[in-house]
Amino acid sequence: MIIAKVLSLILGSRTGANLIAVTVVGGGLFLWHKIDKSSAVRHAVAGYIADVELAAVNAELALLKKANAALNEANEQHEADLALAETLRTEQALELDAYVSTVDAFVDADLLGRLPNR
Repeated sequence: MIIAKVLSLILGSRTGANLIAVTVVGGGLFLWHKIDKSSAVRHAVAGYIADVELAAVNAELALLKKANAALNEANEQHEADLALAETLRTEQALELDAYVSTVDAFVDADLLGRLPNR
């Protein structure tokens, strides 16, 4: 009986209706806050994971850049060594041609056949 009178007083007056509306809106906001908090946590975790993955990719990129620089340096050194070897080969070939042009003695087939390692 008392509960019925309180409910009729609350539901029958403008203050009661405002109180119920405020309670419903407050409960809705509280529920939205709880649901949104878990959503915010999920978004934060996803953001942290993305940041860590980005840092890992940046570290890998820096490592690859260092490796590429070392490879380019080694390639330049190899090309320099190759050019030096080509120059040396050309000089030795010219020296050999100059020496062969001064020698006029050749080994004939009979002498070649008598050599012990043949």
